[in-house]
Amino acid sequence: MKILINVVNARNVGGGLQVVYNFILGTQKYKYANIEWYYAVSECLDQKYLDSNFKESVQGRYFVFPNQPDFAHTYLHVQNALRDLENEINPDVIYTILGPCYNFFKHKEVIRFVHPWVVTSNPYAWSTLPLGAKIRMKLHIILLKGLLSKTKYIVTQTEAVKRGLIRDIHTESENIKVVNNVLPDIYSKINKNHINTNDGYVNICAVGAGYHKNLTLIPNVLSILEKKYGVTNYKFHITLPEGALGLKDIESQLKKLGYQDRVVNHGNLKQDKLAELYRICDVCFLPSVLEVFSASTIEAMAFGIPTVATKLPFNVEVFDDSCLYYSPMNAYEASKQLHEAVTNHKLREILISKMTDRLQLFNSFENYFKETVNFLIHVATLK
Repeated sequence: MKILINVVNARNVGGGLQVVYNFILGTQKYKYANIEWYYAVSECLDQKYLDSNFKESVQGRYFVFPNQPDFAHTYLHVQNALRDLENEINPDVIYTILGPCYNFFKHKEVIRFVHPWVVTSNPYAWSTLPLGAKIRMKLHIILLKGLLSKTKYIVTQTEAVKRGLIRDIHTESENIKVVNNVLPDIYSKINKNHINTNDGYVNICAVGAGYHKNLTLIPNVLSILEKKYGVTNYKFHITLPEGALGLKDIESQLKKLGYQDRVVNHGNLKQDKLAELYRICDVCFLPSVLEVFSASTIEAMAFGIPTVATKLPFNVEVFDDSCLYYSPMNAYEASKQLHEAVTNHKLREILISKMTDRLQLFNSFENYFKETVNFLIHVATLK
């Protein structure tokens, strides 16, 4: 059986590209005797992630394309080249991990779909967008729904998304496979012990990018912590790339309040560097108002970091009672819970214990990989 992995649109360094990277490595780690893997990858993935050892091991089945979509320059060339590759390989199924993609195939295609805005958006999330971004997102959703309506087979991460796809896109239930997110394989081997920085700060990680992450709440939280609790030594660590949505707003608010030294932006981090950040942090803050299944939730569990998160279904489904919740966008409640997570040592122990137990549900990358591959095999064998 031949399976072509299509990730020519893996161009943004971040969570989605990490998923692609881990899955591609899994194709070599977890062998299927009856599967021959082929790879259509982006320049970003080729240059920044995949090393020479991997490329040598898949020589002759590994093809690099300009990052997509690039409608102004390379799109048509890449579409034609992918069609030639498809005809040459004649795959039994194509797996597009970051779907839907703007490239089209003749053979059966399975897409992995995790875009939170399309079928699981909520009023909190929409309220975070400026008018221009809101208009662009609504147009983008229309486009994505159109692409999804042409897709028969889908892998996603939660039952909520599956229900939304059936409701809004009219996809058949049996053609959607739910595979829960899991801890990336790299974290099973890496040192996760906490490191005390002894710098006088309480270090709080708040990772992720996008308006829906609601990181613009942080300056207000810092102000409340100082005025209500007399706290001036909480330092937030964020991972926004240069030019990211909301970064200028955060920097402007921090400058106005004189809190520039209380937020450190590390930019995009690969998983080994992200692990180093987690190890120095005392608390995790997840103010996001929209997710499908955030990797940050299970990463916080893995590193034993007591967490404060928005009380929304996508967090509650994962954490259950192993974290502290607050009402979305409520900086006062968030500040109270953060202070509690730092100062109540008995509570911290309880939360860490519960997180350790809860993590067992999301701790096997091998199971995640094999569930996905078995669905690809199933689709490939359908008449």
